[in-house]
Amino acid sequence: MSTKTYSAPWGLKIRLVTGIVAGLGTGIAVVLPLFMKKEQASTAALFFPAIIVLTILAGTGLFVVRGFELSGGHLFVQRSFWKTDIDLAGLESATADPTACKGAFKTLGNGGVFAMSGRFYSRKLRSFRAFVTDPKNSVILKFAKRTIVVSPENPKSFSGELNRRLKLQNDKS
Repeated sequence: MSTKTYSAPWGLKIRLVTGIVAGLGTGIAVVLPLFMKKEQASTAALFFPAIIVLTILAGTGLFVVRGFELSGGHLFVQRSFWKTDIDLAGLESATADPTACKGAFKTLGNGGVFAMSGRFYSRKLRSFRAFVTDPKNSVILKFAKRTIVVSPENPKSFSGELNRRLKLQNDKS
């Protein structure tokens, strides 16, 4: 099977959350030291807010979802410096669903700075793992014991390709 790649464009929610967090964080890091009395604060205390903000943004930025790659029986989620490997063995279906993330809340992970990534819960999907940059582009990957939601640039093409590969795999069995 050939390798296919899909970008992961940022939707409005991710752009807004990332912009607000970066803007507020930067604002706090710049403004807070201005209100500290220099004679009472050490140099480290003056720079501490900026260090915290930059550490949070850099740490979160490491986990940004940059794209998706289908290769053989695997889905690779392209991150900043590595790829997260999702074995597609046991995949039952791939369905494009722009409402997949509706009402979902984060149980462990990042809820919107650079991406929605980690573990989430919703009434519709129950517990699921997400690699989402645009909820409108969501594709639900259903396995027997787990659910994963991704958001490739063209969800219908992506889910169609996965279902085609699933059919080919089942035909070989």
